[in-house]
Order: sequence, then structure tokens, then C-alpha cells
Amino acid sequence: MPQIHRLKAEKIKNPSKSPLLKETENKNKYYTYIVVFLFSFILYGNTIKNEYALDDCMVITKNDFTQSGIKGIKNIFSYDSFKGFDERFLNGLSGGRYRPFSIATFAVEHEFFGNNPHISHFINVLLYSLTCLLIFILLTKLFEKYPRQKWHSSIPFIATILFAAHPIHTEVVANIKSRDEIFSLLFSLLTLWFMWKYLDSKRIIHLFYSSALFFLALISKEIAVVFILIIPLTFYFFTNHSLKEISKSIIPLLLIAIVFIIIRQTIIDRTSTDLIKIKDVLNDSFAEMNFNQKYATIMFTLGLYLKLLFFPHPLTWDYYPYHISIMEWSDFSVLLSLLIYLFLLFFAFRGLKNKNFFSFCIFLYLIPLSLTSNILFPVGVFMGERFLYASSLGFTLLISYLIVIKPNIFFKIIFNKPLFLLLPVLFLYSFKTITRNNAWKNDFMILQTDVETSYNSAKSNAEYGSELFHKAEKSMDKQEQIKYYDLALKHCEKAFKIDSNIQKVNYILGAVYCKYKNDYEKAIRYLNNSIILNPQHFNSYNNLGIAYGSVGKYYNSIEVFEKAYKLSPQNIEVLNNLGTTYAFIGKYDKAIEAFEKALEISPGNEQVLNNISIARKLAEEKSH
Repeated sequence: MPQIHRLKAEKIKNPSKSPLLKETENKNKYYTYIVVFLFSFILYGNTIKNEYALDDCMVITKNDFTQSGIKGIKNIFSYDSFKGFDERFLNGLSGGRYRPFSIATFAVEHEFFGNNPHISHFINVLLYSLTCLLIFILLTKLFEKYPRQKWHSSIPFIATILFAAHPIHTEVVANIKSRDEIFSLLFSLLTLWFMWKYLDSKRIIHLFYSSALFFLALISKEIAVVFILIIPLTFYFFTNHSLKEISKSIIPLLLIAIVFIIIRQTIIDRTSTDLIKIKDVLNDSFAEMNFNQKYATIMFTLGLYLKLLFFPHPLTWDYYPYHISIMEWSDFSVLLSLLIYLFLLFFAFRGLKNKNFFSFCIFLYLIPLSLTSNILFPVGVFMGERFLYASSLGFTLLISYLIVIKPNIFFKIIFNKPLFLLLPVLFLYSFKTITRNNAWKNDFMILQTDVETSYNSAKSNAEYGSELFHKAEKSMDKQEQIKYYDLALKHCEKAFKIDSNIQKVNYILGAVYCKYKNDYEKAIRYLNNSIILNPQHFNSYNNLGIAYGSVGKYYNSIEVFEKAYKLSPQNIEVLNNLGTTYAFIGKYDKAIEAFEKALEISPGNEQVLNNISIARKLAEEKSH
């Protein structure tokens, strides 16, 4: 089998082809396109029945701009990407995010289909399938000057199929919110395609297309900026164009990137507030680490990325503290990861001059990962499977080369056939992908599944505890309610031990101890913590007032209910609670006043009518 370890292989001179042969090749080409597209689509077809999950609420269901439909698109492009979701949440995040394009598509979908997750999932699957098809087309062009194999045994086909099937992509495709990742890579690859056409043809229209597509990639997600390096590297490794030509061609993309950075910074500066940034491990995973621990942990996560590429199990949406433990440089796994990456860097730069194929694959893996590795700047979390989306292309390209050209590196087998190596891997990857898609069915399913993997994570335990608490609140079955409350307590207490500054956790613990456990001292402690962490949280005040009243601290209870009333003056429950507490201390005029306000809001409320009747009777007795 021909060797292409170095990309300086001479171009093969093919004899002139008859029209019949060309027609046959074209049919085979389109047949292969259909196979790639359908394979990618089928792998993720079972996500179409899924609902919204996790961060989908931030960009769709609870985003005011998206929920405004087409009218909201102006605001989507005018503010930070999370502005339409929650000002307080936005303020808690480090840096800023300007990724309006995918959110704008959600607004258009909402305009025509409402909140329909099945349409959104279908579009994600369609875009992913188109991306895989484009990868195959691009790789075919990369290898057009080199010895050809049958389509099913070729490097482009095997690399594309492995990319399509790799389970590390499930977070990107199955989580609707991650459409920004899909768009970013899709538009970046299209930019590469049209830049290549420009270099070959020198037609300005192709330069215009590439510039426009690159801007779309950037406003989808900022990581597209790495293609300013990847595109010229691709031309250097796979074309005969001079460095001068390549350098000149990339100038428009540099200008587009500068314009984007200026727009992005202007938008983020305008969106930012003067509120104090929240600094905790959920917003900054390294908040509790010193310098050495931080970079030892980063190095460990880089090693874990490699492990997940080879062996993508177990997978989880949650790599928050402390699913990943605080690491030290004395840890063997950290040192091993460091040695592997030093070797990769050495090999990549060593092979640069000779256009070594391995070198290109390593750069294709490392360059996108460099932006999300936490080395250059913090991304807020230790790691994420979505951060490997673009980088995994370098991995699958390298593996396909080894399968096709160097099969004995993997197994010494009699049959020197790539498919003997590919099929078992492809089957396992596909099985893992399809089954993993089911975990993304909805919030409860993904949280229930991944809390078992990320059992030491404050985030997973907090979010799962919250889901259980809400299920308990809605349940009409007493036994089921008790089960959910107990599980919510278990997971929220674990989250609290990891990070005591999660407002949601403090509120749930306080509410459960108040309503279910009747441990009012604990309830008071947790609910006060919740209010400190979020002074605008109405339910914390209301439950705290109940807890104070239950231990006879009526004046504390009244003070808290008054604050709750200011936050939500139309809430009948807090007015009823306030009136009842005033009645307990004999201030019947205040009690009647609170009940009357409640009746103005809900004139026929039987509970309030009963309470005001009792208060008036007691007031009358007191006056006599």
C-alpha cells in the first residue's frame, strides 16, 4: 500500500479518462455523499424526539429576546448572549459572550413554531450531517493529489465516519443550545473551502464568500478565530502555493477578526453592569486553587481529553468542581499528561518543515483546544466535551491514517484491510452515541444519569436536587413526594459540602427543612444564607417568615414577610402569612389590613375570607 507519511508526495499522473469512466466516478462520488449524510443523520435521529435540556432555557425557553420571535433579533445582536436570560446570571460570569447567530435562529423558530424542541433538534441533526458531509468533501480535496483507495477504504471517508460517530459530539448535537458549536465549525470549514477556491482561481467573489462566512462563524462562537491559523496551515501542508500567496490570502480574515473583536467588546462593555462579580467555584472552577494547583489541574484535564478521544466513557455534561479533583504536580497522571503534550508539541514543530502528516493532525487537534484549555484565559469550567468538537477532527484524521496506511500499528493481522480495524470501533462509537443521546431526553434524565458519573460535582448535585425538589412540590402522591424530598435533601446536602455558596442549594435545603422535616433552626440558617446570596429571592423570604413564625419569633417573621411583600406586592400567600402573623401578636388592625389587600387581589379567596373574619371577630372581642 502506498505510503503518504510525508505530504510532499508527488502528484500522480492519471491517464485521460473516458466520458463513461468520469460518469461512473461522479455516480460513486454522489453515492458516497449520501452514505456520509445518512449515516450522520441516523446516528442522531433519536434526538429529534427529545425535549429541552439544561442550558436550552438560557437561549430559548427563558430568554426574553428569543421568546419575542423575530422582533427580538435586534436585541439578540445588540447585547451579550445571556442578557435576555438573566441579568444576575450574566453578571456572575467572567468575561463575556457574544454569539448571536444561533440564538437568532432560535428566535426565528419560535416565531413560526413556538417552543417546539423537536424542530430545533431536527435542525441540529441536519446541520451536523451537513458538517460531516462538508468534512468529507474537504478531506477528499486534501488528498486529491495522492494515491487513491476505494472510497470505503480511503482516509477521507474513514476520518469522516469516525468523526460523525464519535460519542464526544453528543453534547454538541443533542443539546440544542450547542448549535453555536455546530455553526462555528460549519462556517469555518466553508471559509476554508472558499479560500481554497480563491487561491486556485483568484476570483474575488470567492474571497468575498470566505470573508462573509468567517464573520458568520465568529458570531456563532468565538472559537472560530483559530481558523486564522488552521486555514494557512492547511494550504501550507496540502497545496503548492507559496508562503507569500498564503499569507496574502489570509489578510481579509484577519481584518474580519479585528472587526468582530471590536464589535464584541463594544457590545459586552455596553451590557456589563457595576454589580460585584460573583466569585465561586461554579463561575470559576479554579477559585479555590493556588497557581501550581491550577496548572496541574489544567494539565490533568488535557490528559483526560486524550483519554476521552480514545475511550469516550463515561461521558458527562458536568466537569465542574469537584468531579475533577484539585491536582498537584506530584501526581503521576499530571506528569504523564505533561510528557505526552510535550512530545506532541515537539513532534508537531519538528515535522512542520517537512510537511509531516502527523504534524498537521497534531496542530489540527491542539490549535482549537488551546482556546478552551484554560491556559490562555479562563473559560469558567475545568473542561467540557463540547470543547473537543473541532479538535476531534485532527484525532480522527490521524487515526484514519493509521488504519489505512499503518494497520500493524494497531494489530498484527493477516488481512491488511482497513475495514477489519474500522468496523469494531465504528460499531462501539455508534452504539455509545445512540444510547448517550437518550440521556439528553430532558433535564431530569440528563441530571439523573450524569449525577452518577459526576457524583463529586457541586453542580450536578445542586441541579439534580433542584429537579427533585420541584417534582416533590408538584406531586400529589404523598409517598412519591416523600421520596423526592429525601433525594433532594441528599443531593443538596452533598452540593453544600462542596460549595456552600450556591443560592439554589441553600434555598432548597431551607425549604425542605421548613416544610418537610420541621427542623426550623436549620431552615432559618439555610434560608438566611440564600437571602445573603440573592437578596431578591422572594421564596426564601416567604419560607424564612414561616420558619421564624413556627419557632415563635413573630417579630422576625413579620420583618421578613414585609420584605417579601415589597418584592412581590401582588402575592396573596405572603399577605395571608403576614396577616396571620400580625394576628398572633394581637395586632388585629395590621392583620385586617393585610387580609384586605389580599382580597383586593383575589376577592373570592376562601382562606383569606376565613382569616379576615376571625381577625375581625378577635379585634371586636379585644375592643370590648
